[in-house]
Amino acid sequence: MKTLSKTYMAVFLALLLCAFQPAFAKSNTKLIKKVEKTIGLYYPQDFDISVSKNGIVKIKGEVHTLYDRYRVYDIVSKVPGVREIEDDLNITVPMLPDKEIEDNIIEQFKIVRSILEPEKITVHVDNGVVFLNGEVSFQREKIAAETAASWQKGVKGIVNNLKVLPAKVALSDENLHAVLRDVLKDQFPLEKGVRITVKNGVVTLTGKVRVLWVQRKVEQEFSRIIGVKNVVNHLTVEPPED
Repeated sequence: MKTLSKTYMAVFLALLLCAFQPAFAKSNTKLIKKVEKTIGLYYPQDFDISVSKNGIVKIKGEVHTLYDRYRVYDIVSKVPGVREIEDDLNITVPMLPDKEIEDNIIEQFKIVRSILEPEKITVHVDNGVVFLNGEVSFQREKIAAETAASWQKGVKGIVNNLKVLPAKVALSDENLHAVLRDVLKDQFPLEKGVRITVKNGVVTLTGKVRVLWVQRKVEQEFSRIIGVKNVVNHLTVEPPED
């Protein structure tokens, strides 16, 4: 009787397992399609994608730059249901001399507006691996430097050793002005008539904006920036067009 009970139990567990397997398979297939569709919005090439029942996504394939590898990871991480990513993407890196890669990165730093003082960053490349050293004023500069380096052909990896200066050292009026201009450009791209001056941490806004909401919102956003002591808002709203 005990043997029979064990047999029934084994059969019951096997049927139960079979009942759940299609659900897992269906769920995985659905998530794979979501991931493929999301990547396809940005990259036309095919990637080999598999998903475990726990939401672990494995991606295989080739990309052209280290930046693309970072970006694919970022894109997939935004898909609902993805809990972990195992990145097996290969970078089809062209063979470039380390000195040429260094020169390209240094030139790129000079044209990236978010990097305020590119001359304070030293770049060394060893077999395609980029080492960034030096000091920057803000964390966003450290991130921008790594991103800009990742765009360059021949880069296999990046070691970011940049140090972010303490706020008291970093927050000069000149640096604050550059930060505020970036905020204005990123968050209020249609506002071309705003003028900014900074003196001893006090920000003065003059010029015209398109709507009243922007007049108030610009002041609020600037007030949140570390190092800004006060915002004097002289912005006026443009009259409606006839």
